[in-house]
Amino acid sequence: MPLSGFRYDEGMYAMRLLFTTWAWPSHLYAMVPLAWACRAAGHDVVVASQPALRQAIESTGLTAVEVGTDVDAAGMVRGYVLPAEAAGGAGLGTAPRTGGGPRALAMVLANAMSMADGLLDFAKQWRPDVVVYDPTAMAGPVVAAAAGVPAVRHLYGTDLMQRARRALPELLAPLAARHGVTSFDPYGTVTVDPWPESMQLPGVAGRIGMGYVPFNGPGRMPAALPDRSRRPRVLVTWGHTIGRVAPERFPVAEVTAALARDASVVVAVSHRQQHLLLEKLPDGVTVLVDAPLHHLAGECDLVVSHGGAGTVLTALHAGTPLLLVPQLPDHAGHAARVLARGVGQVLTYDEMTGDRLRAEAAALLSGDAGTAAAQVRAEMLEEKPPAAIAAGLPDLLA
Repeated sequence: MPLSGFRYDEGMYAMRLLFTTWAWPSHLYAMVPLAWACRAAGHDVVVASQPALRQAIESTGLTAVEVGTDVDAAGMVRGYVLPAEAAGGAGLGTAPRTGGGPRALAMVLANAMSMADGLLDFAKQWRPDVVVYDPTAMAGPVVAAAAGVPAVRHLYGTDLMQRARRALPELLAPLAARHGVTSFDPYGTVTVDPWPESMQLPGVAGRIGMGYVPFNGPGRMPAALPDRSRRPRVLVTWGHTIGRVAPERFPVAEVTAALARDASVVVAVSHRQQHLLLEKLPDGVTVLVDAPLHHLAGECDLVVSHGGAGTVLTALHAGTPLLLVPQLPDHAGHAARVLARGVGQVLTYDEMTGDRLRAEAAALLSGDAGTAAAQVRAEMLEEKPPAAIAAGLPDLLA
């Protein structure tokens, strides 16, 4: 698409970029480094989402625009928490099944229906040059097509939406028609991808690799970490989602108790998760609240987690291997790539016994996963940083 609306000032193209995602913080956080880079390059940036995300957007220092209405995203996510599987169902040689596709697409459609009208109204008023959208925020490409501007898809992890390539156009056709759009590509003009290419699913159309810059939300620099001269230091963290949608499946205390026998354990939680730990943690465990993970992952020998994209990418950016217990379909998708690349190990929820956790942690700490993780780190550092992507957007899209 031509970018005739660009404004040329002081020898540079000044663009208006409309970033959009649905109201889930981890999906917002994935887009923040590129949004910052675009602001630093002189472009005008706003982030549009449902009202529930406004405070999180503003906490990043970016400008928030409320569009649409909130939907019960937590309730829908709760509906596709993976069932616990008996040991042996998906063990060390395989990744857990991912399931949940139709329910996930129902959530994608609900968010798109909620956001599209308001997003298009704002686009008509503000006249952006580009719409940058989360791959599950399908109001983005519909509104970009209606506004006649390019749509840049911004991945947050493994490109799991590839599996919906046949279903998405039909699913979104009524919404597109309502806004006068007869033809559009749900996968955008180009795809910006911070996920390492060696771990990405093949066939991502229009892929532009981007070096990952960790952002896990605002927080404080952590205090001194426990000594690891005699015992390995292990980071246990479980993202933002499980504690919110299925607190009974938030196993941080149990995982920590198992690993603390052989390691110095650091637990990273949000302030909203503190109450889930209660007084279950053993003595000697370091608990950090709202600490940015990128200040921790590189100081630890192993990250034990749920398989969220932000946690996986932050660990690999630090060259730290992973032990994952996925509990949502996208977690399982990320975990499958971790397992295939040899940078970590995967257990199902039922396999997560104390003995099994200790055994797999010991194997990862003494095996080749650390070398493989270091290789992936080197690969990530060779990609163009967000600043280079931001500077090149006018030429790229023109």
